[in-house]
Amino acid sequence: MATGNTPSPSLSSSPPCIYDVHCHIHERPENLDASLATGRVFGSNSVCFCTQATQYTDWDDVVRLKDQYKWRIIPAFGVHPWFVERVLSGEIPFGWQDRLRELLQSHGGVLGECGLDKIAKNPSTQKVYPFEPQIHLFKEQLAIAHELSVPISVHCVRAFGALVDVLKEAAAKDALPPRIMLHSYSGSPDMLRQILLKGELGRHMYVSFSWFVNGRNEQKSRECIAAVPDDRLLVESDLYSADDAFSALELIIRLVAGARGWTLDEACCNLAGNSRTFFGM
Repeated sequence: MATGNTPSPSLSSSPPCIYDVHCHIHERPENLDASLATGRVFGSNSVCFCTQATQYTDWDDVVRLKDQYKWRIIPAFGVHPWFVERVLSGEIPFGWQDRLRELLQSHGGVLGECGLDKIAKNPSTQKVYPFEPQIHLFKEQLAIAHELSVPISVHCVRAFGALVDVLKEAAAKDALPPRIMLHSYSGSPDMLRQILLKGELGRHMYVSFSWFVNGRNEQKSRECIAAVPDDRLLVESDLYSADDAFSALELIIRLVAGARGWTLDEACCNLAGNSRTFFGM
């Protein structure tokens, strides 16, 4: 990681905006003014954050951050599979879908974070979150993203078979969202090459990598990065602290650049263009 003793190299040219396409900095807004004023990625302060709400109660936090920081924040609203039990219990109120539509229509951005997770457990009960309700919850959000023609950010852990089934079912009905991001991709290179990036699914798919997740197995991550077309690669921090996100973005951009044989300038420019296309800018 970059440290206070080793300054990060600057890019050789005036850099484009660098996009953190998936983070949660709305959950730790303390000192955000200072972080955004002083943080740098390869010497550039031009960094935009797509901060992703996950549980209904934080949707308004993202709106407030967007209102305060304008272009620095791309809003995202969704219900994460870890909160499926709150939907089932009514803690997330009936009619949440209408509120989700309203926010996306008013503020734009992305539907997310949503998805499927077969291994995460409720910390109170130590039981795995029920999977069939997760599928129903994901299908509802996928349909809303298609209805409103907004991109979607997808969490998937040990559930790629089910994810593919849901996406192919939607594709058969011509009901996929315009763009789908697999965030902090943890599947195999073969899954990308043989299924997710082929045919109709491949026409909608973007794949994002984070140091937080993908730095745990650099060799596998390089193979996955190499399997993604140049114009479908994205990077993210997947972190809660903006301070930490700046250094994490440098690390994952370096990993992507190395896996693709790009210079840092090329990586930043390519990733910025891909991000703008994914967000519909």
